[in-house]
Amino acid sequence: MRRLINYLLIWQAAIILITVFSIPFLPLRPTFVGGQDQASVANPKPYLRNPLLFSRANFDGIHYVEIARRGYDFGQQGFFPLYPRILHLVSRVIHPPALAGSIVSLISFSVGLVFFYKLLKKDFSEKTSQLAILVLLFFPTSFFFSFVYTEGLFFLLVIASFYYARSGKWLPAIILGAVAAYTRFVGVFLFPAFVVEMWQQTPRELRTARRFISKSLPLLLIPLGLALFMQFLHRTTGDPFAFFHIQKTFAQGRSDKIILLYQVYWRYIKMVFTVNRADPLYLTICLEFLTGVLFLFTSIYSIYRHRLSYAVFNFTAFLTPTFTGTFTSLPRYVLVCFSSIIAIAEILSRLSVPKKTIYFTASAVLFVLYLALFVRGYWVS
Repeated sequence: MRRLINYLLIWQAAIILITVFSIPFLPLRPTFVGGQDQASVANPKPYLRNPLLFSRANFDGIHYVEIARRGYDFGQQGFFPLYPRILHLVSRVIHPPALAGSIVSLISFSVGLVFFYKLLKKDFSEKTSQLAILVLLFFPTSFFFSFVYTEGLFFLLVIASFYYARSGKWLPAIILGAVAAYTRFVGVFLFPAFVVEMWQQTPRELRTARRFISKSLPLLLIPLGLALFMQFLHRTTGDPFAFFHIQKTFAQGRSDKIILLYQVYWRYIKMVFTVNRADPLYLTICLEFLTGVLFLFTSIYSIYRHRLSYAVFNFTAFLTPTFTGTFTSLPRYVLVCFSSIIAIAEILSRLSVPKKTIYFTASAVLFVLYLALFVRGYWVS
């Protein structure tokens, strides 16, 4: 536990220092920086008063703060409601909302990291468990866990629900799963993952269709979180699938029609060779493409090497965002693909110390680069 606390303190100190040192070195892009009253208006004045805080609410963070303050407005139906509702409550006592959101995210992730370690210890050695924690913290986009984004909260809900499911404590697992589905769409994929997990935990002599169906019926409560949000969208917009249909309005190459994975890879291969390499966006495209390749490989790896329930959630959480026709935001979305994180740790555990050092050095350099870009208003994920 003490080691986890030290990891978190060093990680958070690094985020603060990188943010501070990026200010004089990178020019600000003020279009979507935190502290603004409206996401559609470029107003950097609040950000400039406190860039250390408001940089944590850039881009999507602006929307979460807006929803917490005023409720949903046009174009914000793609943001699920639990995080902004928590932010609304906490910001009544902690001001400004960007600070409240950062605290909620950091506390959520810290607790989630404890559950992750406990979950790891059920199947893996201390060496692999420690490596998995470090792989997660060193990941180039891990800073989102403590920013005004859903990543920290969603990570806690997913990991804690898996921990309780693995422990055979299905009531808290189902409740947390339903809450996760109210936080992010891919939370609904805890349902098939837990069906598999429950089947694996059921003694062979009790694996009859009638008995198992009866036993697994409570798992149907997990999609209830998504159903509640869809009901809200139907009531307010007339479209229960507005969270999906709204994607095309974000002008990031997303489609409201399903695009197959191979088409997305082909699109990115072309962009790697055609996009202007002097544009900072090229760095983001490269990160998105490398993430798509790495997590496809590790998702397949997890099918053969990890519990099937882990693999089911991991693969669906990775694959679903790609159906919009882009890897945009994928480097952030995959932070919850914990089976892939474990896979990377397992592979590293078999490598020599110099090779591990090369991996973590490269990951740390990318972490510094993409964090610096993000806090100065450049799109990363």
